[in-house]
Amino acid sequence: MRITASQAAARVRAGLGRPARDALEATVVLEAWGGLTARAALRLISPAALGAGHRTPHDLDRPTGSLNKVSKLEVIGLIATLLATTAWVAPLASALGPESTARAWKIALPVSIGLQWLLRRRYLTGAGGIGRLRQDRGVLAIGAAGVLVVLAALALNPDVALPGALVVTWVGGLVVVVRGWGVAYGAALVIAMAGLLLGIDVVVDIALVVVLTAVAVTAALLTSPLRKERPTPWRRSLPSALIGALLGTLIIIDPSVEWSSTRPFPVIALVPALLGTLWAGHHLDRIWTILLSALASTQLRDRTSRRNWRVFASIVLGAVGRLVLGTGVASAVTFLVLRGDATNETQLLRLLLGLGAFGLVGFLASLLEGFSRLGGALLTVGAALTSAALVVNGPAFLAGQALLVAAVVALLAALVPVVRLVRQPDRTLATLF
Repeated sequence: MRITASQAAARVRAGLGRPARDALEATVVLEAWGGLTARAALRLISPAALGAGHRTPHDLDRPTGSLNKVSKLEVIGLIATLLATTAWVAPLASALGPESTARAWKIALPVSIGLQWLLRRRYLTGAGGIGRLRQDRGVLAIGAAGVLVVLAALALNPDVALPGALVVTWVGGLVVVVRGWGVAYGAALVIAMAGLLLGIDVVVDIALVVVLTAVAVTAALLTSPLRKERPTPWRRSLPSALIGALLGTLIIIDPSVEWSSTRPFPVIALVPALLGTLWAGHHLDRIWTILLSALASTQLRDRTSRRNWRVFASIVLGAVGRLVLGTGVASAVTFLVLRGDATNETQLLRLLLGLGAFGLVGFLASLLEGFSRLGGALLTVGAALTSAALVVNGPAFLAGQALLVAAVVALLAALVPVVRLVRQPDRTLATLF
């Protein structure tokens, strides 16, 4: 049967009584009621067949480039930002005291990660994300007010303002990195941090970094075209923010990770887990090539074939394997580099193992959250956080093992949601956007 794209759109609207919610729903209609094969239907679906803001199968061939590129840049940008802010650790501990410094890091990490997950889910997923953020003037006004409050507080009480300064740097850095300016932003941070070596007061230097971040975010917004698509609803975005905040809480709950030290070990020790996550995320790109191709060749009467879910399972398992291997190799290199400065090599090794375990929890949560399995992601992170809290307040022989136990519990908690995710690849991709 040969029909045009406009005829296909009419058939979809007639069958459903409304535009299709996504490309896969339109494909099912054309196959069931239009007499087309899945592959032929995918080629015919146009924006006219779908509601405003939904993606066609032609878009689904390309989001991999934009989505995955952003994901990689996010990880690289976060690594650069974390490494740059390690220059603050010793001067801050000397100027404000180790307790104030530790408190600032412990407050800023959950808040920053939660806000990053919120921004990514509500605005930054897909092409033109910054354009969607740009049109939300209310959120931008709140952000601008927050920056002004942080700058004023730095002048009055740096001890209180430090968490806010870290939040502005890390959250604003995400927007700049998504804009594609990650390398330039990282270089600018390094130059700004170099001012500490020239004798600039640490509080003044932090204020300069906050101003630099605000200017960079403003430029990123103004140079991005406005997008008319609605952002992700708050009812889906706020659970993502909660998942991120719980992950941030998990990383600070283990007392063996000493954020008050004058050595920047905890921050640097996060880098191996981030590198492992980058490799794992790169492998997940295959979902948009191998798996989508397999689904396109599956007819409606075949439902979800075993081949399809086995392809999906192999991709996910391959990503987990790369996460473990990449984190392990990077942790070994980090251990060899830092062991000379460590007063306790056993403690350094335990730190790397714990933060590597945290990386596994974060990967599982992001996998489920990324495919709109918010309940499974919350269950995974909640179980990990609860088990870590029990270990911290539990038997002495488990001291320092909170993150390792949390990773094991998270793996068990995520097993059923991930299996369900993998066994229904068609539903998984249909409900992704």
